[in-house]
Amino acid sequence: MAYDTIKLRSPFMDLSVMRRIEQQCILRSGMHMGTGEVLYELHAGELLGSWDSRIGIKPMHEEHCADKNGRVRLQPCEPYLLIEASVHKVQLGHNVYGGPTDFLQAARALVALVEQLLETELPAADHWTVHRVDVANVFHLAPAAIKQFFESMQLLSFPRRGAKAMKCANSIYFPGKTTTVKFYHKGPEFRVHDYGRLRRFFRTLFDHLHGTDEKNPERVERKLAALQRLADRRLRVEVEVHSDKFQYDFGRNPTAAEVSDEYLQAVHDKEIERVLREGKQGMDTVRTEEAVWRRLEGLYEPKRAHFLHAFWQTMATRGDEKARERYSKTAFYRSRKLLEEAGVSWRGSDVVLVANDSLIHDFAPVRVDPRFCRAPARNRPEYQISRDLMRLAA
Repeated sequence: MAYDTIKLRSPFMDLSVMRRIEQQCILRSGMHMGTGEVLYELHAGELLGSWDSRIGIKPMHEEHCADKNGRVRLQPCEPYLLIEASVHKVQLGHNVYGGPTDFLQAARALVALVEQLLETELPAADHWTVHRVDVANVFHLAPAAIKQFFESMQLLSFPRRGAKAMKCANSIYFPGKTTTVKFYHKGPEFRVHDYGRLRRFFRTLFDHLHGTDEKNPERVERKLAALQRLADRRLRVEVEVHSDKFQYDFGRNPTAAEVSDEYLQAVHDKEIERVLREGKQGMDTVRTEEAVWRRLEGLYEPKRAHFLHAFWQTMATRGDEKARERYSKTAFYRSRKLLEEAGVSWRGSDVVLVANDSLIHDFAPVRVDPRFCRAPARNRPEYQISRDLMRLAA
């Protein structure tokens, strides 16, 4: 698990401090051309020194409040600051591998960085409220297997999410009010959005480190090729936790110190499980004993997984009629439904079958899958981007 984009709101701040921050931002405003009335005024800026990723900052003087009739409106308030950034890219310059796994430390590091770049003292990060967190799990698969995964997902039906779902050749996106679920192949995304940006960065870096060395272009391409190779074998599964989700679970937007890693991982696992169940786990159907156990262990708590595995063995070896005799009517139909939702087949009749030589026949995007990336990328220089060196190149 790693964290990517997070959005934090500061406690109320002194007006003089906010003015200093606003002076470092771009002033954006909209004017009614007929009357000359200023319709809106927004300060937003990209901070110099934010390396190769953007850090959005918004000084705010209004907040949403309910009026006496219960309608939510923007009301003037004491100034506060919103910051939003990919803490993964801030740390490494990319999000191909690695990334922060301690949310509170990631929030503290981001606030400290903004404080340093603005040269302005900010409130302690522990007291900032949380409004968005992207929680990502990454899986190591061959490019052909990732392609097969998305091809199989195209065939699934998602009744509750299908109206808003966006399916592409290399990604699937399920937007929602409380959470957004994203599956995407990192390789194509890295090539489109990061490759050119990192090439410019590495050119600056190597010119700084080695001067006008004729080997610099070769160094740049070697770095980029190494990262691209890694990205080509990465399937990213992200859950974007929205402000509404935090308010529902905590009754308000919690502070950074109140949001635990266990809570965020549980939200991620629950949302992915919902998507997989709704799609009837149709990206692959497992039939072998080992694959069935791995699937059930990944989706259910141990007690239920053991029960369903025993039920599956009865169905597979004795058939439906014997299973009906052995189990109560309620247990039989409930267990059979759970097996179907988990993509477990005890016969080849009413479920979609994937050939046994399929590259994803036993893959599920859950943490117990052996292809889940638990460790950082191997410690080789071409995979590393030093934070200190990125500062020098900024």
